[in-house]
Amino acid sequence: MPEPGTTALVIALPDADPLLEAAWRVDPALVRRGVPAHVSLLYPFVPESALTHQDEKGVRSLVARFPAADLRLEEVVTASGFVAVTVPGLQPIVDAFRDQWPGLRPYRGRFGARPAAHVTVAMGADTPAAAAHVRAAIGSLLPLDTRAAAVQLVVLTEDGWQPRFTVPLGVPEGP
Repeated sequence: MPEPGTTALVIALPDADPLLEAAWRVDPALVRRGVPAHVSLLYPFVPESALTHQDEKGVRSLVARFPAADLRLEEVVTASGFVAVTVPGLQPIVDAFRDQWPGLRPYRGRFGARPAAHVTVAMGADTPAAAAHVRAAIGSLLPLDTRAAAVQLVVLTEDGWQPRFTVPLGVPEGP
C-alpha cells in the first residue's frame, strides 16, 4: 500500500470509468474507489518531499511533445489477480516518461521493467472465476473510444489521491 506523499504521473480517461463501475458491480473489493480510470505514465514518481522545480519543468517539457490523442480501448488482459484494458495509443508517451526517469521502476517492478500502457480495471481478482466475471462484465463495453488530453501529477494524501498540477498534452511551455 502506498504511503502519503507518494506521487504518480497519470492521464485521466473519464470515458473509461464505466469499466471500473462494471467491475465494482462484480465485486466492490476489486476496485479502488475514488480513483478514476487512468493510465499511469510513472507510478511511483518522485516522492512529493523530493520533487523539484526541475522535475516539474521536465514533466511540462515532455508533455508538450505529445499531442492530445483519440484512443480506442479494445483488449482486456489479466495477470496475477489483475484485470486491465491495454491502451497501445499511449505507449509512446509512457515509454518517453520511463526513458526520462530511468531510475524509477514502474509499479516497483511488479509487472516487469516495461509494462504495457493500460487502464487498471480490477485488482485482487485472484481466482480465474473472479477475473472471468470481470472480463465478462467489461467485455460488453468494449470497444470504447476516449481522448487523452492532459497529464496530471497526483499525490497521495490522507484524503486520497489529489492533483498537484495538470499539463495539457501538446501545448508548448510558456516563457
